[in-house]
Amino acid sequence: MFSVLLPIYFQDDPQLLSIAIHSIWNDQTVKPGEVVLVLDGPIPDYLQSEVTKWAYVIGDKLKIIPIEKNVGLGAALNIGLKNCSFELVARMDADDVSLPYRFERQLSAFEQSPEVDIVGGAAIEIDESGNDIGFREMPVSHEDIISAIWAAPVIHPSVMYRRDAILGIGGYDDNLTRRQDYELWFRCAKIGLQFRNVYEPVVKYRFTRSTHAKQPVKLAFKQAMIGYRGSRDLNLEFWKRVACFYPFFRSLLPIGLQVFLYRIVSFLDPRKRNQRK
Repeated sequence: MFSVLLPIYFQDDPQLLSIAIHSIWNDQTVKPGEVVLVLDGPIPDYLQSEVTKWAYVIGDKLKIIPIEKNVGLGAALNIGLKNCSFELVARMDADDVSLPYRFERQLSAFEQSPEVDIVGGAAIEIDESGNDIGFREMPVSHEDIISAIWAAPVIHPSVMYRRDAILGIGGYDDNLTRRQDYELWFRCAKIGLQFRNVYEPVVKYRFTRSTHAKQPVKLAFKQAMIGYRGSRDLNLEFWKRVACFYPFFRSLLPIGLQVFLYRIVSFLDPRKRNQRK
């Protein structure tokens, strides 16, 4: 048995949330033992009604964890992790879609490799309307993931991990408003936790122009420093440490140029992003 951990906050779209929950509860070949829904601060009535609808559908296997005020994603995830009942926890975001065989494939990966702590997977990129626009092929083996960790080769909403392993290193950094996963993967790698990615896509990952808009310059620089220090601590090649600053320099550009640059340099990305025609 395993838990699904899904945080939501006031800006989430109720329709996309419904699609996300449907994909993890109704569509899976293997159902989770529970869905842990963390409400990060007060949510509007239209979002609450969606939560109430799914509480009726899922019943006592939906665990709702309300937080009195918005604490940010990292802190909300830590609270949610502590409320998960099972050792294996699958992450999910409120605007993505889990493919039907996702949990079956990831559970199989844990069974085949008991030493593994974190299992992600490849992803199909989708736009605002849910149309397929690209494919992200991730490095599969632990060694290849560590070699490419500077480029975030583990998609956060695709992962299933061991709860105690993540909590054992302090969980997510509560002080980070974004990129909590990027920082977490470096700490996991530093102490020797084992990674693996399922080769096939396990999620549909929503990627839009607004994804770039969510990356202000200050945040991009903070992310670059996380990558630089983490890569240095893992003794990665110097060019990889410098490459961590690419998102920072991209964030200095207008949104249109950011999107264009993201596409034309994708061939250099170790995550092998292939754009759909």
